[in-house]
Amino acid sequence: YLNKNEFTGSIPTAIGNLTNLAKLALHYNQLTGSIPSGIGNLTSLRSLGLNNNQLSGSIPAAMGSLADLEYLYLHQNQITGSIPADMGRLTRLLLL
Repeated sequence: YLNKNEFTGSIPTAIGNLTNLAKLALHYNQLTGSIPSGIGNLTSLRSLGLNNNQLSGSIPAAMGSLADLEYLYLHQNQITGSIPADMGRLTRLLLL
């Protein structure tokens, strides 16, 4: 849990190396930039909280690889574009 801090800057691309991570809570920070496509490497991820930041850009199609994802929080950002069709593969998703 790294939520409710005052982290700034972008999410490091190296986050994609944490392949055994089950939960990533970065909400309520001041993160900017786009969601790195390497987030799709976190195939054990069950919960992803990126809400209440200043993230921009589009949702990476690679997020469709998160087959175990159950909870996805992206609200209160500046994300643009459409939801990637690959997100339809998230059959375990309970909350979007």
